[in-house]
Amino acid sequence: MLHLRRTAVTAAAAVAAMSFFTGQALATTSNASGTFYYTDLLGGNQQVVNPELNTCKLVSILGTSVSNQTDATVVLYTDTSCALLANPVSPGSTVTFLFKSYRFTAS
Repeated sequence: MLHLRRTAVTAAAAVAAMSFFTGQALATTSNASGTFYYTDLLGGNQQVVNPELNTCKLVSILGTSVSNQTDATVVLYTDTSCALLANPVSPGSTVTFLFKSYRFTAS
């Protein structure tokens, strides 16, 4: 009976440790440093400060041009799910390209 209790306590400790480490990993988000500027189809100027990495983001109105003043590469997409016709824009670069979504990746 004592052996069974030790096994149960060890298993509970292992589960608690995994939950702690997994929770910490999920709670941590990485961001690029700097500002991402884009112009939409109506001529509105938008900006995102310290954008989140590896997350697909949608633009409210079709984007037409960008200035990537961050330390990460931004990839522009022509669809709303960051899957079609990708156009990477390096840090410090400016391009004209019609896009509906974007994702930042570590450079």
